Amino acid sequence: MKFDTPATTNPIDQLKVIGKPTDRVDGPLKTTGTAPYAYERHDVAPDAAYGYVVGAGIAKGRIASMDLAAARAAPGVLAIVTARNAGKLGKGDFNTAKLLGGPEIDHYHQAVALVVANTFEQARAAAQLVRIEYTRSPGRFDLVAEKDAAQMPKPNEFSGPPETKAGDFAGAFAAAPVQLDATYTTPDESHAMMEPHASVAGWKGDKLTVWTSNQMIAWGVGDVAKTLGIPKANVRLVSPFIGGGFGGKLFVR
Repeated sequence: MKFDTPATTNPIDQLKVIGKPTDRVDGPLKTTGTAPYAYERHDVAPDAAYGYVVGAGIAKGRIASMDLAAARAAPGVLAIVTARNAGKLGKGDFNTAKLLGGPEIDHYHQAVALVVANTFEQARAAAQLVRIEYTRSPGRFDLVAEKDAAQMPKPNEFSGPPETKAGDFAGAFAAAPVQLDATYTTPDESHAMMEPHASVAGWKGDKLTVWTSNQMIAWGVGDVAKTLGIPKANVRLVSPFIGGGFGGKLFVR
């Protein structure tokens, strides 16, 4: 086939988005370092208090006792929230455990207390003064040992069948002239985003606005509403910029 005639216009040339260079809306701000992280939004809540999470020191068990006296007496402390005084909290549809543990502990470093103070440094310092005694329970922490007892997940609207296969693998493998059967493992991986998890919340009457760094706004609105037991219409999430997420910011944190 010989091409000796200059090409004319075609439908692709008429496209306005696909195939055209387009500047990201947030590009200039991000590349110049002027796109604010969520925790930098002091302008939206200038009088906000700061909360610091105390995580569970065990992976499975329950809280036997919690001594908050020293933390409450620390400079700048306004309140300490635990399962005892937080009131009833719901669990979001996509969360596997309660956000605030106690007295039962569902996993290591599950939040069991939130120290609220006038400054971040005061909240962090007071959080170190919280003393917790635990009663440990047997846990299952070896994934390989639990493999045979693992339950098949149910398909949902976001995924296809949990297991797929085509053809007769067992027969083909048995008849293959060369067989290789190996197990490969990888170390634990972390979503290493540059922007840390943070949220700034402000109430106006019964309306809640959360300035956060979140990849799934609709999920977040539903989870916050269900956790607090308020209508979704009363929750607004603002997340104009995300300083990296990679799946680690699917939930409001």
